Amino acid sequence: MDHDPRGSERVDGALAVDLVELDGRGGPYQHTVAVADALQRSGVDVVLHTATDAELVPTQPVEVCRCMDWLRDARYGRRTLVAARFLAVTLPHLLRRRCILHLQGPFKPALLAVALGAARLRRRRVVFSPHNTFSRHGTAVDARLVQLCTRLADATIVFSNADARAVARWGAAPVVSPLLQHQPPIDRDRVDTWRAGWDPSPVVLFAGQVRPDKRLDVVIEASGLWKQAGRLAIVGKDLGDAERCRRLAQQVGVDPAWSLGYLGLEDFAAALVASDVVVCPYTRASQSGVLALAAQLGVPSIASDVGGLRELATAVVPRDVDAAGLARAIDELLTAPPPRDSRDPLAATLQAHRQAYGLA
Repeated sequence: MDHDPRGSERVDGALAVDLVELDGRGGPYQHTVAVADALQRSGVDVVLHTATDAELVPTQPVEVCRCMDWLRDARYGRRTLVAARFLAVTLPHLLRRRCILHLQGPFKPALLAVALGAARLRRRRVVFSPHNTFSRHGTAVDARLVQLCTRLADATIVFSNADARAVARWGAAPVVSPLLQHQPPIDRDRVDTWRAGWDPSPVVLFAGQVRPDKRLDVVIEASGLWKQAGRLAIVGKDLGDAERCRRLAQQVGVDPAWSLGYLGLEDFAAALVASDVVVCPYTRASQSGVLALAAQLGVPSIASDVGGLRELATAVVPRDVDAAGLARAIDELLTAPPPRDSRDPLAATLQAHRQAYGLA
C-alpha cells in the first residue's frame, strides 16, 4: 500500500482496532475472542464486531458490537437477505470508524473483498486473517477471491509457515502468528463425565466437524487395528458424513462413543482434556483450531502432514495414511506419551499482530 495509515491508528489518543468476525461461533470466532482479550490486556482499544447471537464474549472489558444479523428465522431467500443486510447495514457501520480494520475469515469471500476494498478507499489500514488459504467449497471463483482479499490487505495474518509461503506467492504480505484459541477454565466435573461415558483407557478422540475431508472413516478403520488404545470417541457437529461413518463402524465391528452436535467451548475443551490423544488425519487444511486448543491444553495429538498441521501436532502421519499406518502411529504415541506440557502462544501472537498493524 502506498498510503500512510498512521492517522487512522488512534482514537482519542489510544491505539484502536476494529476486530471483525461475523460468524460468532466456531474456531475462527474463538480465536478472535482470544485475540481481543490479548490486545485489550496489552493496552489496545478493541471493538469486537460479530453476530447478534455470538456464542461467547471476551473476558476483558472489550466492547462487543453485535452488528451482523444472520436472519436465522427467515424462511425464504435467507442467503440473499443476509448479503443485502451486510452491504446495507453492517458494512457502512464498519466503515464509519477510522481505526485499524482487522477482518477475520472464513466469511463469504465476495463480501470480504468488497469490505476490504471499501476500507482501502477510505485510507484505513486493513488486516485480513483468512484462516483457510483455499476455498472450503472447492470453487475456483472463491479461491481467487480469497487471494484477492490477501492482496487488498496491508497485511495478511496466517497461522503457519506453509500458508505464509502461499500468500507470498500471491503477491501479498504475510505475517505468521500462532493460532491462539480462547481457553475456558477446565471444569473437572465435565472432564470426569466425559471419561466415565467413554470408560476404557486410553481414549482416542476425533473432535470437530464430521466431513469427508476430515477422514473419520480412516480413524474408524484404525480403531479396529490399534493395540494400545481402548476406545474411539467422536465429538462434533455432523456436516454430512456421520451416517456413512456409522455404517462403516458397523461393518468393521467397532463401537465408537458418538457425541454428535455442536458443543459449547467449555464442553469441547473438557472432552479434549479427558482424552489421551486427539487425531486429525485431514486431507486438506491450513490450520486447525482443534489442534491449537489441544496444544494449549497439553493434550498429545496426531495429524496428517498437510498445510500447517505439522506445526501444531505432537506427531505427524503422511497425508494419504491408511488405517494400518494411523493405528501404528497412535500405538507409538501412546506407548511413549510426551509430558502434558501446555503451549502458551500469547507473546508471539501479540508480536505478530503489532507487526501486522504496522507498529513493530
